[in-house]
Amino acid sequence: MPKIIRAVRAASALAAATMALAPATAYADAEPQTNREFINRMDGSRLATLGDSVAESAQAISLRHPNWKYRTAKWTYIVKDDGHYIIKNEAANKCLQPATAAAAAGDQVVIKTCNGSAAQDWSRRPEETDSSQPTGWGSFRPRTNTKVALTLDTYHGPGSWNTLYLNRDQNSSDRLWRFLREDHTW
Repeated sequence: MPKIIRAVRAASALAAATMALAPATAYADAEPQTNREFINRMDGSRLATLGDSVAESAQAISLRHPNWKYRTAKWTYIVKDDGHYIIKNEAANKCLQPATAAAAAGDQVVIKTCNGSAAQDWSRRPEETDSSQPTGWGSFRPRTNTKVALTLDTYHGPGSWNTLYLNRDQNSSDRLWRFLREDHTW
């Protein structure tokens, strides 16, 4: 057998062995969608963090007034092969998740270091309409409890901001969200 053929076979065997020992990727992500605002349908508010904080466990809020220019109002989302979303704050480089692992109604929503856990996966249920036509709006539900969804809570001051929490998933405007580029309209 010529030396070149033996060398090619040896290299092929080494490559196959290396691939067999390499850790498998948990999922193949779709192309990340960057520099997005995460908008609520009820009042047009934009998802950000309280006080524009980038700290671990910073509370998620939504900004109602357009003059509030928070750096934390920019998000990246990735749709995983299994259909779940990873929602990542660009300024903090942290992922959106429920404050507690159990993800129950009444829980706050925070950002934490991205770790690939199910707590940081969100499912999207499209808005239900009489015509069954897609609207682009949807509720975002934690993978760990799809019976609850990201919801507006308390208004703070005129034209200011809202707190957020998890509440029963239903087809109401306080629970409907969409991602938009900053220069795009609804």
